[in-house]
Amino acid sequence: MLSKVLGAVGAVLLIVGVVLAVRPVHAGGDGCGSVFQPDKGITPMQCDARLSSRGTLVTGFGAGGVALVVTAITVAAVRDRRTRVSP
Repeated sequence: MLSKVLGAVGAVLLIVGVVLAVRPVHAGGDGCGSVFQPDKGITPMQCDARLSSRGTLVTGFGAGGVALVVTAITVAAVRDRRTRVSP
């Protein structure tokens, strides 16, 4: 059960990270684009801070999601191994 909960929370964090990455950023009425694809040309200075902070959020959600999914897989593998090894 623990591995399923960890896997589900990890998947949700990954999805939130992707949504934040593709969602456009706006600063002072200007469209800045998204983390994956900033607007072409010269972007206003206020876009730099917004894109940077959004990139940090995306990285945090992605790393947290991956860590939880890996932990879920590890917990499931250890639990499976213990049930096979125990007499």
